[in-house]
Amino acid sequence: MNRSALCAVLGALTLSACAGPQPGTPAWTADQAQKKQEARIETVKASVDDLPSWYASPPDDEFSIYAPGTATSTDLQFAEDKAVLGAKRSLADRINSRLSSKMKEFLSESGAGENTQVMAESERMTSNLITEVNLSGYAVTEKKFVPAGQQYRAYVLLQYPLGSANRILVDQVNKNTLLQGKVRASKAFQELEKDIQDARKAGAGG
Repeated sequence: MNRSALCAVLGALTLSACAGPQPGTPAWTADQAQKKQEARIETVKASVDDLPSWYASPPDDEFSIYAPGTATSTDLQFAEDKAVLGAKRSLADRINSRLSSKMKEFLSESGAGENTQVMAESERMTSNLITEVNLSGYAVTEKKFVPAGQQYRAYVLLQYPLGSANRILVDQVNKNTLLQGKVRASKAFQELEKDIQDARKAGAGG
């Protein structure tokens, strides 16, 4: 083989090597999978870097319940709507958990915490409470949008006033003959009921 032919062959081999694996070959398939994996890693890293502090650690106070949500979409508004929907599901769970905890506190303080019949009725009532809670009272207190590849990622934070949930809890207890007599012995329940009555009077007076 003369020098010119040898150079041509070497040049072709060099170009082939630079071009990477041929499409359809196992090496090409593995290369594509590796690139997708690297892209996913970069997307995850970007999501973590963009994570709002209020999403990672939602506020916590005695007057409200907070729930964060996030979602992606190629449409900005739809990304926000999906994030709010997810946050509302989380909000419902948190409200139910908070009300259930309050009921256990009331029953324990009143001395009825060991009564299995009363506890069973309490659990039944609190499990149904969330259907009475009107989540339309929530407010979107924080929101943030960031690019996520070819999509938008929306972060939202919902706030729900505990007063609304507490009113429903007290009303449901007062409608329940079995629980009313037991829970009313709790000082915490009496104070909560008084606060709600005062708030209602103030609202009526305004």
